[in-house]
Amino acid sequence: MSGANKRVFDPLRFLTRLKRSLRKRALFRRYGQEWNAKTDALQTRRYHSYEAYLEHQKAKLETHDFGNYDSEFRKALRERLTALDIAWHGRTVLCLGARIGTEVKAFLDLGCFAIGLDLNPGEGNRYVVQGDFHDLQYAPNSIDVVYTNSLDHAFDIDRIAKEVLKVLQPDGLFIVEAVQGRDQGINPGFFESFFWKNIDELVHVFENAGFKVIGRTEIMHPWPGETICFRSS
Repeated sequence: MSGANKRVFDPLRFLTRLKRSLRKRALFRRYGQEWNAKTDALQTRRYHSYEAYLEHQKAKLETHDFGNYDSEFRKALRERLTALDIAWHGRTVLCLGARIGTEVKAFLDLGCFAIGLDLNPGEGNRYVVQGDFHDLQYAPNSIDVVYTNSLDHAFDIDRIAKEVLKVLQPDGLFIVEAVQGRDQGINPGFFESFFWKNIDELVHVFENAGFKVIGRTEIMHPWPGETICFRSS
């Protein structure tokens, strides 16, 4: 093997990956993969309490290597949002389950006033504040757009729908990016807590809550799924 192709051992990187792996194994032993059928089309992970759900979801930041996700997803989302027939400049945007803030940056690139919310945004995160999308801390009718690609981390999807309706302005936009479901051969991962048979079933949840679908577009990054645009009633 040539010197140019030889991989140099990085002890710090190795220890970081080992720590993440051990933490994930401990979490798997604690939470496993037991699911309840909410309906024939929807499933929820079994937790013994809401506190257990919170502990599980907060741990994702400790175990996940985001790699090139920040730059690649920022670019892909910005391009998808630009393709929508929406004037973005000056809009207020709330991103739910925003983790390190990549989606927030994509909206900022378009001239929005954007902020993210997550159970565990990590230290020194300029783009995301701590919060729970089951109990939004923002004033009613105060936000133009709510975005999320994290509904598969919901504990109570109906509660989230009510919270989004609460904070959106009349005729506000709710943009959901959702992975394909079990019908398409996709199964939930270790940190998912809510999953669907197919995206149509997820859409029905929000239609029943009072949202109107105004557009659906297929996506491939960061996973195969759809962008669904809803308008609040």
